[in-house]
Amino acid sequence: MTHPYAAQADDHQKLEWLGGGVMEVLLDGERTGGQLAVFRSQAPAGAASPAHVHSREDEIFVLLSGSAVFWIGDRRFEAGEGSVAFLPRGVPHAYRITEDADLFAVSTPAGLENFFRGAGHDLSLPRPEGFTVTPATMAAAAAANGQTILGPPLAVDGVLPRIGTGATGVPYVAGAGEHETVEWIGGGLMRILLAAEHTGAQLAMFRSSAPAGAASPVYTHAREHEIILMLSGSGVYWVGEHRFELTAGGLVLVPRGVPMAHRITADAEILALTTPGGLEAFFRTVGRDVREPRPDGWEIDYELMGRASEATGQTVLGPPLEVGDMIRLP
Repeated sequence: MTHPYAAQADDHQKLEWLGGGVMEVLLDGERTGGQLAVFRSQAPAGAASPAHVHSREDEIFVLLSGSAVFWIGDRRFEAGEGSVAFLPRGVPHAYRITEDADLFAVSTPAGLENFFRGAGHDLSLPRPEGFTVTPATMAAAAAANGQTILGPPLAVDGVLPRIGTGATGVPYVAGAGEHETVEWIGGGLMRILLAAEHTGAQLAMFRSSAPAGAASPVYTHAREHEIILMLSGSGVYWVGEHRFELTAGGLVLVPRGVPMAHRITADAEILALTTPGGLEAFFRTVGRDVREPRPDGWEIDYELMGRASEATGQTVLGPPLEVGDMIRLP
């Protein structure tokens, strides 16, 4: 990941997918140097994947809305809004949507986008008469992209086929109420969905609520690349010499070492991931764990933020920017 990238909701490639749902390719390997790919899908109730296993990628799911059943190895997980799952390569899995869902997904390394493109239909092109995603097209695309289909989609009370695996990690699942949460800038909440200890240090993932006016200082990451998806609201994001005005569905990619900042312009929900993991230590140090009593007058300590930034490989370059400003580069 060497170049900044930003896109609004209408810019993402959209594919017709299971059950007539829509799969959006937010980032592919071309944009990330092959490190990861990022997807978002609108999946109707009843849509279901076959039982399958990946040989190349680890996969992450975040259920932004709706509900689903996930089968992960020998575990059956009923997921609701806010649930997250980390699936290491080699672990058999499947899912069935039980209530219309908005699903965010990441694969690392990249490559899974070729499976979706192989079996789905690009909605920017004329739709072939009678098109549907079939077991045959999925099997062909899976075989070409390092996946193995183990069996058909499961009923809600079904059982995943048991096979020997070459799993390289341990699955992790958590419901919305299980995420570590800290109070953050402007009184918003920062939820740590995944930390380095959950993903073999590959990445961390956060979901935050931020009120209009909340703003970060200008800073750089020395260690992590950062990807930010605006779920709702709006904000201005500065990345090097660029200034992006993001609205709901917009995304920005910030390579490590590139100066960045943001200012929220309408109350927002934001999903962010950093790779590799480790940035959660910064939020844990500076934020307030909401499970603890709130001290009178508590607010972010910017001196502590500076020290925590240095400890986690960040450099604060200047104060928050106003909406019309630009980052001053050397």
